[in-house]
Amino acid sequence: MKNAFCVILSKYRLYQGIALYRSLDNKYPDFFMFILCVDEETYQICSRLSLEKAILIKGKELYDKRLIDVKNSRRLNEYCWTLKPFFISHILYNYEFIENAVSLDADIFFFQSPSPIFKRQGDFNVLLSEHNYLEKDMGVAEYCGKYNSGFIVFRKCSTTMKLLKWWEEKCIEWCFDGIGEGRFGDQKYLDNFEDLFEGVRLITVPGVNIAPWNEDRYQFSERSGELYINENKLIFYHFCGLRLIDKSTFALVIGSQEINHYLHIPYTKALRQVILDIEKLDPEFNGYSIEDHFKDRAKSYKISK
Repeated sequence: MKNAFCVILSKYRLYQGIALYRSLDNKYPDFFMFILCVDEETYQICSRLSLEKAILIKGKELYDKRLIDVKNSRRLNEYCWTLKPFFISHILYNYEFIENAVSLDADIFFFQSPSPIFKRQGDFNVLLSEHNYLEKDMGVAEYCGKYNSGFIVFRKCSTTMKLLKWWEEKCIEWCFDGIGEGRFGDQKYLDNFEDLFEGVRLITVPGVNIAPWNEDRYQFSERSGELYINENKLIFYHFCGLRLIDKSTFALVIGSQEINHYLHIPYTKALRQVILDIEKLDPEFNGYSIEDHFKDRAKSYKISK
């Protein structure tokens, strides 16, 4: 197994994380996934689901005192961001059969196989994807970063391990949901990778990490049952800013906040099925959440049946 996909899940990202897993299983059948469960509820639900291509890892398995020291001083999302480099280091160090560890955000969904990413990129140690902001939003990169931390490929090598150690130290030092002295969460640190380490490359395969911040660059269409952006197949969409309010309602909190039927209909149908499946296992489980600072500007919609 060369490529392992790695996702960090709390109970508030579980529904989306399982939809991500199933989308990969549908489009890239020989995939394998490591799931870092940051709470016991998430671990128990995942243990009861049929995730035959996944290894579940509890947060305590990372064994790093620095994480214990910062956990109580950070909000849940900030702590999950802090965990990213530690999680990837753990996978690359402990699992010999892994050549590439792919760090994924839970709100990604695959519409095509990601295999072109690995086949066409040539030699690399780390693969990054640009935000590719709209022209009017280019200034955002100065604060939030040129690259998006929702999809990064790390090749197992000594350079990558040094990079991850550097990123660990930076995230321990500062990793918050805000902007501070040239920093933003775990993400703005990615802008330094190219200058500090060899083999950091940009993903050039089209159809990767399309998201609310760049989707207006593309014309969406469906051809023979497959989703295209302009003349290229959409490999995956990053549903950043989509929040599940309850079993029948979701909200969009960033971007245009308008429904794209090519994207949101299939995605929310997949989410609905995940919700139903988890409800059968544990009727009391509640993984719905929206941050207080998003509530006033959130635009709500009904989940497709």
